[in-house]
Amino acid sequence: MIGLSLVAPILPLYAREFGVSRTAAGGLISSFAFARLIFDFAGGPIVDRVGSRRIMVGGALVLSVASVVAALAPSYQILLFSRFVEGAGSAAFATAAMHYLIVTTDVTQRGRVMARFQMGLVGGITIGPVVGGYASELGDFTTPFWIYAGIGLIIAAVAWRYIDDVPPTGATIREVYGAAGRLAKRPAFLALMFVTFGLFFMRGGINITLIPLFGSEELGLGADQIGTVLAGAAFMNLLIVNPGGWVVDNVGRKPVLLVGLVVTAPIIAVYGWTTSYLTLLLVGLAYGLVTSLAALPPPTMAGDLAPPGATGAAVGLYRVAGDLGLVIGPLALGAIVEDGSFRLGFAVAAAVLIVGAVLTAVFIPETRHGDQASDAVLTGDDRNVDPPV
Repeated sequence: MIGLSLVAPILPLYAREFGVSRTAAGGLISSFAFARLIFDFAGGPIVDRVGSRRIMVGGALVLSVASVVAALAPSYQILLFSRFVEGAGSAAFATAAMHYLIVTTDVTQRGRVMARFQMGLVGGITIGPVVGGYASELGDFTTPFWIYAGIGLIIAAVAWRYIDDVPPTGATIREVYGAAGRLAKRPAFLALMFVTFGLFFMRGGINITLIPLFGSEELGLGADQIGTVLAGAAFMNLLIVNPGGWVVDNVGRKPVLLVGLVVTAPIIAVYGWTTSYLTLLLVGLAYGLVTSLAALPPPTMAGDLAPPGATGAAVGLYRVAGDLGLVIGPLALGAIVEDGSFRLGFAVAAAVLIVGAVLTAVFIPETRHGDQASDAVLTGDDRNVDPPV
């Protein structure tokens, strides 16, 4: 994630050097997200078919090549295409990495392992923009892409050298996609997908859109103060990740998720009532604490609910839901606050989480014990697909 986020600060500025509009500059983000959506869905079943290691190495190499193309792009069209390819490589690598962690981890420790995975993601998101910003100052707008390419090569080498591949299932493409289709029809997994959508809807809409706009336009804060609010929330995320993973494994996935969603919703609503930098910062710290708690169980539960041999399909569907939320959240909440109704925007984000909490309570079983979760979601057809070893 550090590679992905280190190019974020310079993307619009780099695009503008080609003389394109602000809308076209935003297209660099949209093309990346669109590619992720496509390859999230396709990549999950492919990982089940061919194994994690090759997909991780291939995804990292695709990222490197696409980043070099972006750095050397002679036109906006080539830059746009390179961003689409970067999105495909990013989706392939992330799906394969999450698949690998799930299938190589005992269900009793999966919460802690996924918590560390989340900590790495949050750490990368936090550090990346700083590195990218300074790199572009020391060099130019292409420098972060060269660094991104180098990171991709290092990751590919590390994955090839140190990752012991999980043997592919040997299932046919038809069997793998059939398992994915059956999984997508399960009420429990559909509810989990909505919860995941809601959490990423919140992250994209609140962190990327509402807090910067609200802080600037309503409270008159500078970019440094807004950055401090967001950094404070990210820091609280990192503080709770490891102990939160232990709670997920030892208390249960479902209660942690329910508490996280129910507590996060009112804190989001309170954002709209803050009146100063200090109150926004305090609410941001509380927000970072509870959102981390809410975000820990879903990826763990996606692995718990996966039928044997279809873990990649489960991861792919989980990531589709998350990336959809990340794309729609900023657009939807940005449209809501177009007339300045920030309180309504925060309230809508809170309402989405409340709906997720209700769906969790009604449809999602406790998945901490793998045998119980399997009985809740599997059918005879699914059991015909051999599990990885």
